Amino acid sequence: MEVSKDNVVTLEFKVYDNDTNELLEDTKEVGPFFYIHGEGQFVPIVEETLEGKEKGFKTTIMISPDDGYGHYDEELVQQMAREDFSEFDDIYEGMEFIADMDDDTERDYVITSIDGDDITVDGNHPFADRNLRFEVEITDVRKATPEELEHGHVHFEGFDDECDCDCDCD
Repeated sequence: MEVSKDNVVTLEFKVYDNDTNELLEDTKEVGPFFYIHGEGQFVPIVEETLEGKEKGFKTTIMISPDDGYGHYDEELVQQMAREDFSEFDDIYEGMEFIADMDDDTERDYVITSIDGDDITVDGNHPFADRNLRFEVEITDVRKATPEELEHGHVHFEGFDDECDCDCDCD
């Protein structure tokens, strides 16, 4: 089956900083990556490269900040108060969380430092401002189920008719 819109694609990949050759991410350590093709769930240049390819296809894709995760934006580094994290039992440097934005979107943040009651958070993607090298292999392609398309994300084998993926689906 070819990679095309509304198919679930399973990938194994390694991401390197192409300028330093530093390994930034390896799915062999965390498990394969799944996404619904054509729904904007992955880096557009990667989706474009994989369009029409089949299981077993391997390639290397060079990605600039403009085509990948953008440029580092100092405005996304903010100071917050410890009281802003009262809903959390514990906070620590490196903790990731999702914040609701004023425009009804969400943004991922990571705590970069804690100094008493002053918490510094960063909303930039960890790969921002980096020239990247993705070494990608397609390990599976299948049709997305109607439920996956309705919910907007991949469901995994072994789940019953109900969505049980902590996504607030009914």
